[in-house]
Amino acid sequence: MSVGLYGTLFESNKEPAFAAHKMCQALSGFALFITAPYLCTVVKLFVVMSVLLLAASAYVALEVLLKLTKDPAAAEDLVVTIGNSTAATAADANDNAKT
Repeated sequence: MSVGLYGTLFESNKEPAFAAHKMCQALSGFALFITAPYLCTVVKLFVVMSVLLLAASAYVALEVLLKLTKDPAAAEDLVVTIGNSTAATAADANDNAKT
Protein backbone atom coordinates (compact mmCIF):
# COMPACT_ATOMS: atom_id res chain seq x y z
CA MET A 1 0.00 0.00 0.00
CA SER A 2 2.75 2.50 0.86
CA VAL A 3 4.55 1.85 -2.42
CA GLY A 4 1.48 3.17 -4.27
CA LEU A 5 1.84 6.48 -2.45
CA TYR A 6 5.30 7.01 -3.88
CA GLY A 7 3.90 7.24 -7.40
CA THR A 8 1.65 10.14 -6.42
CA LEU A 9 3.85 11.93 -3.91
CA PHE A 10 7.11 11.70 -5.86
CA GLU A 11 6.05 11.89 -9.50
CA SER A 12 9.37 13.25 -10.73
CA ASN A 13 11.62 11.12 -8.47
CA LYS A 14 10.01 7.69 -8.28
CA GLU A 15 13.22 5.66 -8.39
CA PRO A 16 15.01 7.37 -5.45
CA ALA A 17 11.82 7.28 -3.37
CA PHE A 18 11.36 3.55 -4.02
CA ALA A 19 15.04 2.93 -3.23
CA ALA A 20 14.69 4.81 0.06
CA HIS A 21 11.61 2.70 0.87
CA LYS A 22 13.51 -0.53 0.24
CA MET A 23 16.48 0.70 2.30
CA CYS A 24 14.22 1.54 5.26
CA GLN A 25 12.49 -1.82 4.89
CA ALA A 26 15.85 -3.60 5.02
CA LEU A 27 17.04 -1.54 8.01
CA SER A 28 13.87 -2.34 9.94
CA GLY A 29 14.32 -6.05 9.27
CA PHE A 30 17.93 -5.80 10.39
CA ALA A 31 16.94 -3.96 13.59
CA LEU A 32 14.32 -6.58 14.35
CA PHE A 33 16.81 -9.40 13.81
CA ILE A 34 19.45 -7.74 16.01
CA THR A 35 17.10 -6.86 18.89
CA ALA A 36 15.16 -10.16 18.89
CA PRO A 37 17.24 -11.87 21.59
CA TYR A 38 17.35 -8.80 23.85
CA LEU A 39 13.85 -7.28 23.81
CA CYS A 40 10.59 -8.91 24.70
CA THR A 41 7.63 -8.82 22.34
CA VAL A 42 5.77 -6.14 24.32
CA VAL A 43 8.68 -3.70 24.01
CA LYS A 44 9.03 -4.39 20.28
CA LEU A 45 5.29 -3.84 19.80
CA PHE A 46 5.53 -0.54 21.68
CA VAL A 47 8.41 0.58 19.44
CA VAL A 48 6.57 -0.45 16.26
CA MET A 49 3.38 1.32 17.35
CA SER A 50 5.35 4.46 18.19
CA VAL A 51 6.99 4.48 14.77
CA LEU A 52 3.61 3.87 13.15
CA LEU A 53 2.10 6.82 15.03
CA LEU A 54 5.01 9.03 14.02
CA ALA A 55 4.69 7.99 10.38
CA ALA A 56 0.94 8.57 10.36
CA SER A 57 1.44 12.02 11.87
CA ALA A 58 4.06 12.88 9.28
CA TYR A 59 1.73 11.72 6.51
CA VAL A 60 -1.11 13.89 7.81
CA ALA A 61 1.27 16.87 8.02
CA LEU A 62 2.36 16.25 4.42
CA GLU A 63 -1.23 16.06 3.21
CA VAL A 64 -2.10 19.31 5.02
CA LEU A 65 0.94 21.02 3.51
CA LEU A 66 0.02 19.83 0.03
CA LYS A 67 -3.61 20.83 0.52
CA LEU A 68 -2.59 24.32 1.65
CA THR A 69 -0.37 24.91 -1.35
CA LYS A 70 -2.60 23.07 -3.88
CA ASP A 71 0.55 22.33 -5.86
CA PRO A 72 3.22 19.75 -4.91
CA ALA A 73 5.90 21.74 -6.77
CA ALA A 74 5.06 24.81 -4.70
CA ALA A 75 5.29 22.75 -1.52
CA GLU A 76 8.75 21.58 -2.58
CA ASP A 77 9.76 25.19 -3.24
CA LEU A 78 8.43 26.13 0.20
CA VAL A 79 10.61 23.50 1.86
CA VAL A 80 13.65 24.61 -0.13
CA THR A 81 12.97 28.25 0.72
CA ILE A 82 12.63 27.48 4.42
CA GLY A 83 15.85 25.45 4.31
CA ASN A 84 17.72 28.20 2.46
CA SER A 85 16.54 30.93 4.82
CA THR A 86 17.73 28.85 7.78
CA ALA A 87 21.08 28.28 6.10
CA ALA A 88 21.34 31.98 5.25
CA THR A 89 20.56 32.93 8.86
CA ALA A 90 23.26 30.56 10.12
CA ALA A 91 25.75 31.97 7.59
CA ASP A 92 24.91 35.53 8.69
CA ALA A 93 25.43 34.53 12.32
CA ASN A 94 28.85 33.08 11.47
CA ASP A 95 29.82 36.22 9.55
CA ASN A 96 28.75 38.41 12.48
CA ALA A 97 30.74 36.26 14.89
CA LYS A 98 33.91 36.60 12.80
CA THR A 99 33.78 40.41 12.72
